[in-house]
Amino acid sequence: MKQGVLAGRTAGLRPSQRRRLERLCHRRHPEDGIAELLCLQRLAAEARELELPISLVIDGRGIGRLIWVGPLEQSSRLLDHLGGSNRRQGSELRLVTCCGRSKQLEPGDQEGVVGLDVDPRLWLRYGDKPGSGGQWPALLLSPQRGEGDPWPPLGADDLAVLCATDPASLGAEESAERPTHKAVENGPERVLLLALTPGDRGAAQRLIGELEGLVRSAGSEPVGVVEQRRSQVSAKTIWGEGKVAEAALEARRLGASLVVTDRELTPVQARNLERLLDLPVSDRSELILDIFAQRAASAAGRLQVELAQLRYRLPRLSGRGQSLSRQGGGIGTRGPGETQLEKDRRTIAGRLERLQREVGQLSAHRARLRQGRSQLRRLALVGYTNAGKSSLLNALTKATGQDAVLAENKLFATLDPTTRRLELPDPEGGATTPLLLTDTVGFIRDLPPPLVEAFRSTLEETLEADGLLIVVDLSDPAWPEQWRTVNAILDSLGANSPRRLVANQIDRCPGTELDRVKALEPDALFISATEGLGLAHLKSQLRQWLGNCGSIGDGDPFIS
Repeated sequence: MKQGVLAGRTAGLRPSQRRRLERLCHRRHPEDGIAELLCLQRLAAEARELELPISLVIDGRGIGRLIWVGPLEQSSRLLDHLGGSNRRQGSELRLVTCCGRSKQLEPGDQEGVVGLDVDPRLWLRYGDKPGSGGQWPALLLSPQRGEGDPWPPLGADDLAVLCATDPASLGAEESAERPTHKAVENGPERVLLLALTPGDRGAAQRLIGELEGLVRSAGSEPVGVVEQRRSQVSAKTIWGEGKVAEAALEARRLGASLVVTDRELTPVQARNLERLLDLPVSDRSELILDIFAQRAASAAGRLQVELAQLRYRLPRLSGRGQSLSRQGGGIGTRGPGETQLEKDRRTIAGRLERLQREVGQLSAHRARLRQGRSQLRRLALVGYTNAGKSSLLNALTKATGQDAVLAENKLFATLDPTTRRLELPDPEGGATTPLLLTDTVGFIRDLPPPLVEAFRSTLEETLEADGLLIVVDLSDPAWPEQWRTVNAILDSLGANSPRRLVANQIDRCPGTELDRVKALEPDALFISATEGLGLAHLKSQLRQWLGNCGSIGDGDPFIS
């Protein structure tokens, strides 16, 4: 780790000011005290002259590691100068801040967040000049790892008294009591959820539960939730500034390295939240796209996911650091050339065009496959994600081992459509009736539009089916809302095929749910795909429908 780094708002410093600050950064401090009094007095003189707060980071051996000129607003640049490897290994850092002209010694919300990221054992804060009577007011703080004030004061006294205080005598909390960055790197990514919830507590819990399920499906660990009930949203960040500050502190307490929101963010809103939280931010749409990218097993699936991701990211592309100033002019060009951002956008636009052509070819290929199977009736299993569609396909076709469709208790376990031939037995012992049954990708509320557009060729398997079996999971109390969501998505896609409700998980739901299904949809079919309950009746209903159909869409058992 470098010694004596000077950073922050240093661009306008005169050479003499820079030299003085660098000398202060190189001074040694007593190991049995917090800081050298003379050094802090000179630091205050520099803060008065610059009219800016100045912070000093000291390690456990009394060596000055960093002087930061200006307010503590964002952690990333400060930590880059400080160095991360040793900082997180119990280095007993001490943070000292001369607050400048401000008489408020308590740290503000944003300062508190940066202080938690620095993770010092102690934080000494004082003004840029002594008060009346020669007393120099100072405040000593220690980080609080639990609930409440993140920086409770250990004591307020004269600066000279606090400077001479032995840190070992204060009993400050050890850094190991909070999840550290090192622990996060060795395990799944820790995620804080930021949600804008409705007034209905039950509905709010279901929305948060769904978001937690998405995070787990992405391979991360939800460690906390910050929610706000608002009738009006902020155009800049959706959530109010106070709630965003609360989320920033909560993320530090819980050791979260990512914040996921339950609302889709505009590019400006995402940048504003990342600036205020000082953490990476992903919205719900980006989370779903990430899950799809992990689940895509076939070339067709990966193609469609990449197309959806590029469509999502193109308007959110922004320059980083000095890349915006790089020029691409030269022989054969006019003007100053392209910025790196423009090059990136042009590259993505070209890739999008190629992917769209390939997806068009995929759609034509699947249309030819459907044409080759046009002599057989086709039904599609549709429904909310994790409702049991794949389990039902396996149960009906008695598929096992490698022939079985992947069926796991997680969201979006399968992406690619799978079609199986199903023979419906004749109850009188006659010839069986063949049927093609397709398992399709699951739906979810507020599906990202780029994903719907990219997966249109896959969803055409649903649109071209002769009938739709909408599978719902009765063990989920939100199944009526999920059923309405599926119907709304089908309507938006222009699906005109007859539909029928299939109520799954009858062995895992209370009896009141069965009555609720009958009240909402009298012709619903009740099954348990995992236990094999109701499958024989389901097959007989399908055979009856096929036998009664003179043309597509006829017959009473299906509800158009």
